[in-house]
Amino acid sequence: MPSEKFDAVVIGGGPGGYVAAIRLSQHGKKTALIERESLGGECLNYGCIPSKILIENVKKFYKLSKSGLLKNGEFDWGALQDKRRKLVSKIRDGVEFLLKGYNVKVYYGKAQIKHNLEIKIEEKSGLSKDVYGENIVIASGALPVYLRSIPYDGRRIIGAREALELSEIPSSLLVVGGGAIGLELGTVYAKIGSRVTIVEIMDQLLPGMDKDIAKLIERKLKQIGVEIYLSSRVISTEVGNGKVKATIETPTETIENTVDYALVAVGKRPSVKDLGIDEVGIELNDKGFVKINEYCRTSLENVYAVGDVTGPPFLAHKASKQGIVAADNICGKKKIFDPMAVPSAIFTDPEIATVGLTRDEAEKSNYKVKVTRFPYSSLGRAIAEEETEGFIRIISDEVSGIVLGIQIVGSGATEIIGEAALVVKNRLTVEEIADTIHPHPTHSELYSEVSEAVIFKPIHMLVK
Repeated sequence: MPSEKFDAVVIGGGPGGYVAAIRLSQHGKKTALIERESLGGECLNYGCIPSKILIENVKKFYKLSKSGLLKNGEFDWGALQDKRRKLVSKIRDGVEFLLKGYNVKVYYGKAQIKHNLEIKIEEKSGLSKDVYGENIVIASGALPVYLRSIPYDGRRIIGAREALELSEIPSSLLVVGGGAIGLELGTVYAKIGSRVTIVEIMDQLLPGMDKDIAKLIERKLKQIGVEIYLSSRVISTEVGNGKVKATIETPTETIENTVDYALVAVGKRPSVKDLGIDEVGIELNDKGFVKINEYCRTSLENVYAVGDVTGPPFLAHKASKQGIVAADNICGKKKIFDPMAVPSAIFTDPEIATVGLTRDEAEKSNYKVKVTRFPYSSLGRAIAEEETEGFIRIISDEVSGIVLGIQIVGSGATEIIGEAALVVKNRLTVEEIADTIHPHPTHSELYSEVSEAVIFKPIHMLVK
């Protein structure tokens, strides 16, 4: 049987792939999408969405339990897991509804790219079929990295997927890796009573993040009872009797820690195995991720790649934007993906959100850098919520006033970083932010205060 022909075939139904497929169909292209597991990909099913369901509900319970307003309250973990499953299913059904409504043909199975842009699909049923795409978008995502010293078994030594689906609250949890995933999930379990230990090989949590932000998060974690070992590593593990015994090498000693579960969250690797990328000559970088240019195009004509398969940062909103850029370019537009305007959002306690250049990056780019900071402790909304830990920091060019980067650590940071992304992308100035009226009392007033501080002096902080 001859291959069914499509204007475009998208491989992967995550936030990069399904968004690309919808946009292609909106442009009138006959589009197919191939998903090996579940629509929505890692983000919807085992990442962004389910983790935020746990984080938000645990945060509410923890805050109420510390307020003195909750008497004899117990946390129903089973009910929360039921809620997670229902909400994830609801959103996944919504994605399926949109794809069907836009006439995107969905195949479930593994895809392999052949020569001449033909794709073999090994369906879950065991059957196989071929489709042809005049254009291809690779959105196959990334997979967790595991360590030889901590061999993954999916039962006691687990990844983020299993950590989100535990049927019980563990009495103890070892988190290997002090990045965003490890800290977010470690915080969830610490707040509902687990004894949590975090081991990070680097000398700070959140490697690559500014040290003052990492220190603030470290201090907050310790306040909720988390034990943290920096410049340390797990050198061996032993699983038995429903426990994991880990040997941890620290800068000063070697210790043993026995826990119910060990969560490994140390990074991601590209999901390209069996895609046929090598055979068709698509170029990879030195880490094995697919190389793309500013148009999200690979080294092979008419083949694009978006999302985690192209390398860090591993962010769903980055993938979605790249999906739109790739789809628009397939349809004859000249869209460029701007990595500088990609915001980062980390749902720790307090939250962290950043966009644009750091101070060091700006100085290396030969700007005359001005760094200005305003604390949450001087913000009315933060005081009202009793969430006064944190600050906003703006990095600007002292000559032009253009905003180069913004960093926020504090309550609501992830909700207000979108304005900062707009500012950085459009190269707006601190004066333009200061001239914008922000509603009171809100976290967004941080922008008014910090921009006024750049120009002259903030209103709600005494500066003589």
